[in-house]
Amino acid sequence: MTKPIARIVFSLILCLVFPAAVAAQSSHSIWSKKPLLVKDGQTNTEYNSFVKGNAALAWKESTLRGYAHAVAVVTPNLRYDFMLIKTTSSNADEINGLWDVRRNGVLVCHNCIGKAYMLAPSQIPPGNYFKIYVGTPTAYAEKWFYSGDKTERFDF
Repeated sequence: MTKPIARIVFSLILCLVFPAAVAAQSSHSIWSKKPLLVKDGQTNTEYNSFVKGNAALAWKESTLRGYAHAVAVVTPNLRYDFMLIKTTSSNADEINGLWDVRRNGVLVCHNCIGKAYMLAPSQIPPGNYFKIYVGTPTAYAEKWFYSGDKTERFDF
């Protein structure tokens, strides 16, 4: 095979193999049925015992396409909802954006800057959990907090 033909073949292989590998794993979803910790950003109270809770996060890397909603029921009279309302950036490990936080259905933090992270798979224990931190409408801060166990994960 001549040198120009070898270069063409090699270039075609690179063009076909690498984009397919990157595109194949750029969308992700995580489901959780087990909240681990919630922190109330107004009272600074932390909760680690729950009646029930669920979370669903889905995103496409490097795009503004993302969804996140996490719910923790501390008692029958105390419930927290963390909802991503606008994605500003994402990668394999985190989703950044604007969040709403509700306590018992009442909006306590609206359009607040936050992120969900530790979303990538981890082989190092205790790496099977994720975190959501939400600050204020003007700045990111580790004020409001939700952490949950990664019950299911799908990459496609």
